[in-house]
This record gives sequence, C-alpha cells and structure tokens, in this order.
Amino acid sequence: MEEPQKTTRPAKKKHFVLLGRVKDFFREQSEDVKHEFDDIVLKLERDGHLNYPYGEKIEGEGLFAIRVMQSGNIRVFYVYGRYDIFYGIHGYVKKTEFIPAKELKQARRMLKLLIQRGAL
Repeated sequence: MEEPQKTTRPAKKKHFVLLGRVKDFFREQSEDVKHEFDDIVLKLERDGHLNYPYGEKIEGEGLFAIRVMQSGNIRVFYVYGRYDIFYGIHGYVKKTEFIPAKELKQARRMLKLLIQRGAL
C-alpha cells in the first residue's frame, strides 16, 4: 500500500511583521480584504518581492506598498528589514490617484523610527 503524499508549502524566504498601528487598521477591514492581504503577504514571504499589480516601489524612498485591489482599495507600506524580515509600517484606504501627503509622511515617520531602532 502506498503512503499518501504529504503536501508541503513552499519555503518562505522572508517573514512579514505588521506593526501595531497596521494591526489596528486591519481590525476595521472586511474579511475579504484581510484574506486578499494575507494571500499577497504569503507571496511576498515566499518570493522575497512583489511585482505589479500586487506591489509597487515608492519612488525615491526605501518604501514599498502592497496593493489590495480586488476586495477594497487598500495600501500597506512596507520596508525590508534585517534578518529576512519585512515590516508593514502603515496602512490606509486609497481614495485618490496619488498617495496623500499625510499617508506618506506617516510611513516616513515609521521608517525613521525603525532605522533609529536598528531594525533596518
């Protein structure tokens, strides 16, 4: 009798960590948004990067954004940290074509804080 084959998940290259404010932000989101976000994060952890349309690099910054598009218009800024960790540093609901200045300012503030703490 043959043994059933075990299915294995692809090995993760990196690990994604949400900062507290982003966790709070997701508590207010629908289950569909959370599931889509989780699927994109798994892709990011497995592949080590995201291609458009799932992610984008923010020009002139050390910032990237996860793009939740099917179940909402959500963006989550993230950065590459030390020890194979990604940090989700700021999330918002996208309502305009461009990134609002206040959202970018908040992401930069969190980026600076992580740099000061030696996480990047």
